Formats: sequence, C-alpha cells, structure tokens
Amino acid sequence: MMRGEKRSRAASARELVAAVLAAFFGVRRHAAHEALQFNPVHLIAVGLMVAALFVVGLVLLVKFIVIRAA
Repeated sequence: MMRGEKRSRAASARELVAAVLAAFFGVRRHAAHEALQFNPVHLIAVGLMVAALFVVGLVLLVKFIVIRAA
C-alpha cells in the first residue's frame, strides 16, 4: 500500500442500504462511501427492493386518500 492511500473494506448490510438510500434521494457526503467496496449485485438487489417499497408505499397512500375522500 502506498503512502496516502486508504484501505478499502467490504460494506456491511447497513452501509449498503444507507448508500442506496442516499443515491435514491440524491444526497451523499463526499467521503461517506469512498472507502467501501460494494458488490454490484447487492447494490442492484437493494436498489430494486427500495424502489418496489417506494412504489407500494405510494399506491397504498393513494388508496388511503381516495377511500377517505369518498
């Protein structure tokens, strides 16, 4: 390892979810995820799950609002 380089490590499940949520909403601290190694398959899987939960949440919210308005 050369001087000045940071050692990267594998990301935990919590760090993976935090990185996906930050990317999903478009916010990220500059150095927050640079020292972590993410498995692309895990990133895609978590991203799809977050997107599915978001869509299901929106559908349930709309159904709740429509039922209340009727």
